[in-house]
Amino acid sequence: MPEESSRANQLVNKFVISLTEGKILGYVTDINVEVEGDEFYFILRMKEVENLGKGQSIFTSEKKMKIKPEDIVNVGPHVIILGDGKVPPLREIEHLHQIAEEYSNLMHELEAKDKLIEQLKEENYQLTRQIEELQRELRKYQVMREDFDHLKEQLVRQEGQLEMAKEYIRLLEGLRHDIDKIKGDVESLMDKQLEEVVRSIINEELNARGLKKTSFL
Repeated sequence: MPEESSRANQLVNKFVISLTEGKILGYVTDINVEVEGDEFYFILRMKEVENLGKGQSIFTSEKKMKIKPEDIVNVGPHVIILGDGKVPPLREIEHLHQIAEEYSNLMHELEAKDKLIEQLKEENYQLTRQIEELQRELRKYQVMREDFDHLKEQLVRQEGQLEMAKEYIRLLEGLRHDIDKIKGDVESLMDKQLEEVVRSIINEELNARGLKKTSFL
């Protein structure tokens, strides 16, 4: 167990302080490593300190203390701090502090992402409203386009009807010209026949009276 022996050597010639009891337990003069199954322990041989704080601290009797590696909170240049299993080692505390900082950073990132999500939701809501408005406008334009196509069809039909009406008018004008001509011919013919009938009547009357035929008509 070279690693355990090297770690054990770091615990010699240092004061042992209990963090949970708040007092100095002694001064380590020697240390042994004891193995039980899969676990190992440190056996601290240390001198107790008396009259501490009265200006005349002295080392008295020696005692042994059996501790687990996880009981050690930290090892400094002058002291060993024990937590008696109630306080995690300093490395774990630092690790937990690091985890806490990472957790805090993650929470800040999550809050920022939540704000971004809310902003994106609002933007999506506004875009949805704009799309709905555009769809309504598009439906209006489609209706207008259908009305325009319908009016265009009506206009085409009306243009066709107008051309037919114009053609009918031209036909009527041609017929009117023909009718006027026929009317003129009929009137001329009637005038001629009327003159002949009148002359015939007069001539018959003159003949009946033994007079000469007249030619003034």
